[in-house]
Amino acid sequence: MMVVVLMAGALLVVLNQTLLSPALPAIMADLNVNATTVQWLTSGYALVEAVVIPLNAYLLGRFSTRKLFVGGIALFTVASVVAAVAPNFPVLLLGRMLQASATGVVMPMVFTLVLLIFPREHRGAGMGIVSLIISFAPAVGPSLSGVLVDSVGWRFLFVIVAVLSAALVLFAYRALENFEGFEEVPFDLPSVALMALGMVSLLYGISVSTSSENIAIPAVLIVLGVVVLGVFTYRQLHMETPVLRVQTLATRNFRVTVLIVAFLEAALIGSGVVLPIYIQNVLGQSATVTGLSMLPGAVFGAGCSLLAGRLFDRYGVRGLVLGGSATMALMSIAVVFFGVDTNIIVVAAVYTVLSIGIQFLITPMDTWGMNSLDNSVLQHGNAVYSTFMQVGVAFGTAFIVSLTGLAPLFAPAGASAVEVTYTGTHLAFVGMCVILLGVTAAIFAFVHDHKAQGAAGAVSEGVLDLSGTPGMDRPWLVADVMNPHAPVLGASATVREAIALLRDTETSGLPIVDAAGKLCGFISDGDILKYLAKTDGAYIDSFNYFRFVESEDFLERLGDLLDLDVMRIATKRVESIEASAEAEDAFKLLSEKRIKKMPVTQDGRVVGSLSRRNIIAALDVIEERINKS
Repeated sequence: MMVVVLMAGALLVVLNQTLLSPALPAIMADLNVNATTVQWLTSGYALVEAVVIPLNAYLLGRFSTRKLFVGGIALFTVASVVAAVAPNFPVLLLGRMLQASATGVVMPMVFTLVLLIFPREHRGAGMGIVSLIISFAPAVGPSLSGVLVDSVGWRFLFVIVAVLSAALVLFAYRALENFEGFEEVPFDLPSVALMALGMVSLLYGISVSTSSENIAIPAVLIVLGVVVLGVFTYRQLHMETPVLRVQTLATRNFRVTVLIVAFLEAALIGSGVVLPIYIQNVLGQSATVTGLSMLPGAVFGAGCSLLAGRLFDRYGVRGLVLGGSATMALMSIAVVFFGVDTNIIVVAAVYTVLSIGIQFLITPMDTWGMNSLDNSVLQHGNAVYSTFMQVGVAFGTAFIVSLTGLAPLFAPAGASAVEVTYTGTHLAFVGMCVILLGVTAAIFAFVHDHKAQGAAGAVSEGVLDLSGTPGMDRPWLVADVMNPHAPVLGASATVREAIALLRDTETSGLPIVDAAGKLCGFISDGDILKYLAKTDGAYIDSFNYFRFVESEDFLERLGDLLDLDVMRIATKRVESIEASAEAEDAFKLLSEKRIKKMPVTQDGRVVGSLSRRNIIAALDVIEERINKS
């Protein structure tokens, strides 16, 4: 029931975001504002979310999920009423900002709990289900919005949202249960102030860069924003308990995901503001037609998000994202060729295929990036991820829409109002295309499936010189007898990959290392056999409960095992020894602990392994050299 309530809240706030796009031209006409101004209903929304989201870890540590959710949706209800009765654009913008504050509380909490509830090896399916539910909003939002705008006006959109959110408050108050146990994070006012000032300066500077009479003003704002955000980042890196744990970006896969998806969102949301303007003000279609033309893309995109999540669990990330990015790139080029008389069916078809390509990117990328983080920092990683997404949304909306302001400079002399509008939207589509082509290139270069021996390169670094033979002048060292080229396994590998590497290398155990080459576990054939053995006991960890009874089929156990994260069954407390230690110490450790193999480290990083077989082989070689000498 808790998940149902949380999903209902997520569906509502996303519906609110997608409802507004077809209504923007009507709001521009009703409140007498231009495209650069009206885009703040989108970019300003994202900006406020980006300021609130970093507080998510603090809020979850201080309040129960029940209080946060009910309070957030209650604020959302009040904000919707304010927007519905707004007499002018500033009041409407205020209502949207209040809505964004509530969304910044609700959405990160939903994703954090889903990531914790689903085990790592099934997170693709979990994220796919979430994406399917949330993608339902874009499937009905634009179409519903178009009909309502043409029939009863844009204000009724906020009335519907207010009624639904009020009903959800009552339901959540009675049905929602608490999910507690989050780490308490202190509130740091300087950090929040720095982030708010930095992003407002940066994004406002970008937004007015093409419309300001004095170019120095937006330039100063942009520079100020970058500097302040740099100070904010420096502060987070040096705080014991930061508001936003930017250290999670040190994990390569997570960092790549955050940056790629942020630029992806920037292009998509920005173009989502421009597309209705193009359809209505250039092609002369109604708001209803605008919504209906976006409906197939939302429906098929939602279904593909679920499919992409399941395929990720089975096949990994690279094949999916390469196909998705190639499709996205081709369709973004097609958008650039939209003209003043393009058939609306062609527009709808291009948008539909573009949406399908995007969904084969976002769900696998999200899961791939989050899987690279340890569960203990998921809430912080999710806050970082969500913050960057909102920055991307705000930046993309401000940047792409600001390109429409350049229309008077590029429109032909004596151009009609429709031709000027088309020139502006065409420039915006070109900006979107450039960003998406850059995203495609980054995906091809940086997104790869985990390879079981991906960290093996770290093994050969820092190994002591083995060219000489120990003699009477010094004792034997572990580095003299170890295997400096022993295979290692990455911490994000699956048991399936571990079994393949054990088979290919004909070894009985593998050290497990993190992205920096640091030792974090050890997997042996015995760990695998223990999992497969029939038992009437139970295996319990923080998030899952497995019980194997005598009647359980072996193939079912095997199927469960292969997709497990290797760290779930690996030994965490690993016996290891330094490469510079005396070999006799290693002999004693292997003998007393009755173990066959152990990792060899140097400054915490794995540089090889030492097994009884290595020792016997080294003894044989050394004896041969001594006899020759």
